[in-house]
Amino acid sequence: MSEPIKIRATVKGSEGEVRVLMPHPMESGLRRDASGQLQAAQYITSVTLSLNGRPVIEGALGTAVSANPLFAFQLLGVKAGDKVSVAWLDNKGQKGSAETSFAAG
Repeated sequence: MSEPIKIRATVKGSEGEVRVLMPHPMESGLRRDASGQLQAAQYITSVTLSLNGRPVIEGALGTAVSANPLFAFQLLGVKAGDKVSVAWLDNKGQKGSAETSFAAG
C-alpha cells in the first residue's frame, strides 16, 4: 500500500479518541474487472491498537469491510503525550502501521 495510514488521537480529561484511516483496496475476490476477470481477494484480516506499546484492542476483519476503512476507538485512562499505534495485516501478508501521541482536544 503506497499511502500511509492516517491516525489522529485526541484526549479530553482521561477519555481519548483515536481515528484511523487505513488506505487499502479491501477486495473480496468476488468483483470483476472491466475485462470480466475476477479480481484477486486482498483484505485486512487483523488490526491491533496499542497504547504505550501495550495492545489494548485487537480485531479481525473480513471481506465485508469497504475499501479504505475508517475506524474510531474510545479509550479511558489516557493523557496527552501517551503514544498510540495501529498495525494491520492482510491476507497476502502485507502490513501497515502508524504511531502518534495523544494531543489535548
